[in-house]
Parts: sequence; C-alpha cells; structure tokens
Amino acid sequence: MTGTTLLSPPSSPETGTKAKPQPSAKPPAPIVLLRTQQWSSWPDFAGSTWVPMQYLLGFLRLGVDAFWVDQLNHVDPLKDAHSLDYLMHRFDSTAREFGFQDRYCVVYESGRQYFGLSRERVTELASKADLLLSISGKGLPKGLPFLEIPRRAYVDVDPGFTQLWALHGDMGLQQFNYFFTVGQCVGLPCFRIPTQGIEWRRILPPVVLDLWPPRIDENCSRFSTVADWWGSQHIRYEGELYGGKRDEFLRFAEVPRRARQKVEIALAIYPEDHKELGLLNRNLWKIKNPYMHAGDPHSYREFIQFSRGEFSVAKGGYVKSRSGWISDRTACYLASGKPVLVQSTELEECLPTGTGLLTFRTVDEALAGFEKIDSDYRSHCDAALDLARKHFDSDTVLRSILEQVGL
Repeated sequence: MTGTTLLSPPSSPETGTKAKPQPSAKPPAPIVLLRTQQWSSWPDFAGSTWVPMQYLLGFLRLGVDAFWVDQLNHVDPLKDAHSLDYLMHRFDSTAREFGFQDRYCVVYESGRQYFGLSRERVTELASKADLLLSISGKGLPKGLPFLEIPRRAYVDVDPGFTQLWALHGDMGLQQFNYFFTVGQCVGLPCFRIPTQGIEWRRILPPVVLDLWPPRIDENCSRFSTVADWWGSQHIRYEGELYGGKRDEFLRFAEVPRRARQKVEIALAIYPEDHKELGLLNRNLWKIKNPYMHAGDPHSYREFIQFSRGEFSVAKGGYVKSRSGWISDRTACYLASGKPVLVQSTELEECLPTGTGLLTFRTVDEALAGFEKIDSDYRSHCDAALDLARKHFDSDTVLRSILEQVGL
C-alpha cells in the first residue's frame, strides 16, 4: 500500500495499550424561556391554560431546557374574581400535576413579588437563554434582562387582531426578531390586514400527543365546544367591526335544531343575556357551565374526549380578516380522534379539509357537514387522528420553531 499511511489509535501512556475512542460530547440542551402575560389570572379558563402548557411540556419532551414566566398585574379580591393567594395556589397545583413545578415563575406587579422561581434564578436563566418565546401579550417585563436574549420570538395566537392592534398602537413588536402566527393566511394575498413589513412565519397550534391520547367511541352522541360569548377582542378597521364569537353564534344558531344533532357548549355567558340564552335553548344548544365542565385542565380534556366531535364558529375577526386561524382547541379534538366541523377562516388554503376536518361558511354547508360525518363516522375519526399526528404533533411544530430561529 505504497503512499498510504495508516494511523493507529494512540496508546495509553500508563499501560501502553490502545485507548478506546471517546464518544463526542453532546451539545448542551437549548434553554427556552416561555413568556406569557396574565395567563395565571384565568384559572377557570382551562383551554387557555393548555395553550402555553403544550409549548412548555412539548419542549421538555424534545430535551429542551424550558421554563415558563408569566406576568401578572395587580389583583384586587374586592373587584376581581379571585385573590392572589387563590390564583397562585391554582397555578402551582396545575404545575405539580403536570410536572413543571420547578420550571415556572409568576412575576407579580412588575417584580414586586415572584412566585415559583426567584428573581435571581429567572435573571440567571435569561442570561443563558437561547430563545425567548412570547405567546401573545405586549411589551416585555421591565427589570429582567429579556432583551439580552439573542433570539426573541413573538407567537401570534390572535391573527387579524394582533395585526390590527399593531396598526392602532404600540404592541412592542420591535422588541422581537422572529414572528410566528397560527394564522395560516397571514401575509398571503387573501389576508385583509396590513402586516407592516413583518415576516410572519406560519405554524400550527402544537399538541403534546401523549397527553391527548385518542378516544374513539361511536357511542358518543354529542358534538361539543367550549366558548366565551363576548370575549375581549373587538376592534374597528375601515369602518367594519372585527368582533368575537357572539354574532357568529347568532348567525348559525339554528344549526343544531335543523341538523337534529346534540351540541353541548361549555359557554361563558352572562345571566343577563337571557334572551340570547333562550334563543340558543330553543335551537337545541345544550348550555353547560364552563367552570364545572371545562374549568381545569383535566375536566377540559374529559369534556372534549367524551364528545362525538366538535362543532364551533370562529371569532368574527378571524373570519373577516381571512386569517386562516385554527383553534388550539380544535387541535385537541383532532388529537383525540374527534372529527371537527368549524367555521371557515380560509384555513382550507393551507390544510387538507373535507375528511376529519370540515369547514362551513353557510348554514346549509354546516348541515351538510354533519351529514357527511355521520355517514362514515369512523373514517372521519381516523382522518382526524392522522391530521393531528402529521400536522399538530408538538414534536414537529416545536422542532420547526427551533430550526427556524437557528437552534
């Protein structure tokens, strides 16, 4: 073998024997800080609680060193629904139940108090963090070095509204250098709201699939959904109101009666809305107390998993802006193997619909959707589960985020 030099492994200086090759060291796990605003103030809105939990627990399953920091404003037990002690007890109980009790911090009143992790620990984490991921909200907390984190990403969970709020005021978006949205049409020609030069990267709501195992049972007879009648999103643009779900529910109020389908809705609605409650009842909507039936992460999951499927409208702002929004709740129905029939926000442009995931724009299309699901229920269940595994699996969604920010 003329001209070829064979290199032998080096010998141990002590024994003269050949040393075993050493495996290369694994790179340290990325550190991700998940930031929210006021999430700890909604202990009875379990659907909202699940949103950041899917990110946090999903990152942990990927081997990411993830932590959750929530900003909480002043709480007055004489005016608000709960006291600070109760809110922190509920938050800590949820953290312990899902295994992140040592991975959260609630920053109260701009740093007057810290619950969970200490200020010193959060400051240390921020100094080492590779990525800050802010789910909604505006303006990063003062007094913590979050602006020193090299990658700062904003996650838009209210497409259409977020872009309108940015048009009408300061959302603090200039503090971020990456932008993600669950609006599948944001930035596309069909989207009606200016994006002001921001490159919104489209993602889907992540679901930690092992926390949402499929439960397919043809004996389940009720379709269901969880909703807030009024909500807080209302804004005008070019003379038009971009509102919440109330008006959309009223547009489709007759559907359960005409479809002869049981539809249960865990609905946050005021007792004073008795006329509208009467209208819903006459059209065979079964109104359930949302705090009893879906008020904690476990009952929320059970309410979904013992349903036949989801039937729901979208907020008017999502529809009117043609945002392509899809709900994190809908993603949980799909992961559970439940077909969904939801109002179109133009999401058909980016996701396969027609089996498992069906959309409607008119009452007649909603009625046809029910018929289609019932004509071959099991096939729609299988298709729903397949969609969840292919498109909403937290492993896939969160890995994509990490890759897009260069981690």
